[in-house]
Amino acid sequence: MNEVNEPVAEQSSFSRALDSIDLKVKFDSGASARSKVLFGNGRMQVKVQVLVSGYDESGDYISVPADVLNTVELIHYNTGKTLRDGWNASTEQGRFTLEAPVSADSMDASDDESEQQVQPQVRTFWVSSAGVGTSQVAARISLNGTIIRSNGTGLSGRHDSSVTLEAQLPVTYSVDQFRWTSTRRGNEEPGNRIRNYYLGLYPQGQQIKLVDWSSSYGTDNVEFVRGNKLYATKTNYLSGFLVRPDKREMSLSLPYDGDPIAYTFFPDAITTKTKHYVVRVNDRDGELTVVQALSEYSDLSRKSIADGTFNFSIYDQYGTEHKLAIRTDAEERSFTLGRG
Repeated sequence: MNEVNEPVAEQSSFSRALDSIDLKVKFDSGASARSKVLFGNGRMQVKVQVLVSGYDESGDYISVPADVLNTVELIHYNTGKTLRDGWNASTEQGRFTLEAPVSADSMDASDDESEQQVQPQVRTFWVSSAGVGTSQVAARISLNGTIIRSNGTGLSGRHDSSVTLEAQLPVTYSVDQFRWTSTRRGNEEPGNRIRNYYLGLYPQGQQIKLVDWSSSYGTDNVEFVRGNKLYATKTNYLSGFLVRPDKREMSLSLPYDGDPIAYTFFPDAITTKTKHYVVRVNDRDGELTVVQALSEYSDLSRKSIADGTFNFSIYDQYGTEHKLAIRTDAEERSFTLGRG
């Protein structure tokens, strides 16, 4: 029985073989906009979708196999070549898109496509630019060794579909456009003080959210300053932490419960006791947190100086990098924000 049925199955498959493909390029499968603007910082992404429709010899709709669908690439409309010269297309959505995550195969049909009985299949890309300029973006796909492009170069006029992206110069801001405030934690042990510093960006009073930072110190919480036996006013121990933006609390320890009589005669006020604290952080939307921890007492470690400058970069919601610095003044027990 199998010997009889196999040729029938092959005949049925052959009669429904994929013969041609139609490509449409859009920012969103349900959107009508043909151009968008992004910042040319190499991180901000714009979603570009390629709608793929397959047809058999009779012109009837047929599903496009995965191995064919996976050959879809974005190209420059004018040259037909894959994106280059700073332009990049990724199938992975990054952090700087301002759009909700989507499934690679999901789509919302536009008005003209919703009338079809079968909706096109969709390939989703995330496009960024590392420089300033404009690019008209089309797509291409490989079918049976033939490259089909949507840049109007084929014999059929239906393969002419593209979108235009304009990459603009990233916006930079003076230091006074950043908001740098601090608040006391409270409820510390006597002689201990903990403050949260909050870093935000508010040009002309409008918030641009800050979402990440980087530094040469690493990618985890960074203790960018620590001083011991400082002999400063009510301060012998000082530390500062730049906190990862995905953390909601952090732990730290401070010297405490020193001998008040010894403090009178020995300015370093050494103590062997430490107090552990759990500090709430990143509790302001769109702002980054720096924690300052102070103690009137020193611990047993050697003397170290706390004054200095810590350089780091922050990234706003559009992926633009801003280079800043925190300057520590141990005598004043202060962190000052400046340009990095």
